[in-house]
Amino acid sequence: MRGETKSAILKSVPFLQSQGEKLTARMYEILFEENPELKGMFESDNSKKLAGALLAYAQNLERLEILEPALNNMALAHVKAGVKPEHYQKVWKALYEAMREMNIPEDIIKGWEEAYWFLAQVLVNKEKRLYECLTVKI
Repeated sequence: MRGETKSAILKSVPFLQSQGEKLTARMYEILFEENPELKGMFESDNSKKLAGALLAYAQNLERLEILEPALNNMALAHVKAGVKPEHYQKVWKALYEAMREMNIPEDIIKGWEEAYWFLAQVLVNKEKRLYECLTVKI
């Protein structure tokens, strides 16, 4: 991840601490308005969980290994819910729109875009391995 990306993400920490749950709640509203078929993938309101995950990610950019257990759990939850790689674009679009609505500066949005896709690729790879395990016949 580029230095300016990390800098932009770190600048977003105070916002995430105070408004993260509001941001993610709006993101889910947008996501489900535009993709109602995805609503069934969620057992409950995940706004608080996602806000916490974004904050933990932002606070640990230099120590992502700390997040490994949480990322493993997230990948497992995604597989149980049926998340596919193509869903990540829909989530990014909703998060982007929510950030724009909340007047987050463009440099921070651009930083989150790079950070989001970096993390999405990590999760997609973990989920792919889990899906492969489910298809192995013993």
